[in-house]
Amino acid sequence: MSKLERESRLLEVARELILEHGMMSFKFTDIAKRAEVSRATLYKYFSGKEDVLVSLFVSDAGNTLQMLLDIQADEILNDREKILLSLLAPVASSMEALNRSGTLLLSANPGIFMFAGEAHQAKLEQIVAQIRGIVLEFWVIPFKQGHMRVTQEQLEEVMASTFPYQRGCVTIPQNVMTVGKQINYPLKKVFENLLKLTEALDWCEEHANVDYEKTLIGIGRHKRNEMIAY
Repeated sequence: MSKLERESRLLEVARELILEHGMMSFKFTDIAKRAEVSRATLYKYFSGKEDVLVSLFVSDAGNTLQMLLDIQADEILNDREKILLSLLAPVASSMEALNRSGTLLLSANPGIFMFAGEAHQAKLEQIVAQIRGIVLEFWVIPFKQGHMRVTQEQLEEVMASTFPYQRGCVTIPQNVMTVGKQINYPLKKVFENLLKLTEALDWCEEHANVDYEKTLIGIGRHKRNEMIAY
């Protein structure tokens, strides 16, 4: 097994342990036990639990960035469909049973940046900045191309309403304190609400229509198994 393959295997085991015991409760040395390697081997790859969490974040953030780039380059989708798909993909991932214990919440935990040393922290900030940049492009590019018939202020108002709602839909399924099922919407309901929010952008005819089934197919085509919330 190559060094890269070994590191990937150790991260895979760490992810399993996080899903079973939670991000803060899993034991670093249990990675070695389950992967059937010595502790010395484990320490060759990771200095401790925090190093593992940061490495998982970097890996998942890279997957997320590539997913967004793939959605942006998808010629089958119009501009509004690209926005809806980019917003729904992390929601769909969050709703999956395997994510409810929380690898997706690595990105929602501010402590992840505290875990990182200077070299890792710079890398994390760079990846997060790239993700924020491309997410913004989903909105700004069609606006500049005249596919939305709104002012910049109106665009910013829609974005200010949309992102907190989408973020809540990502984090609520992860939260053990969620009260009742009335705020645990199915994916189609989230889609319908995002559709209403983006209706205010007054899309030109070519980019106005969004089909739910087509969006689901797009999610299946682009969503990654390991990604971060954004």
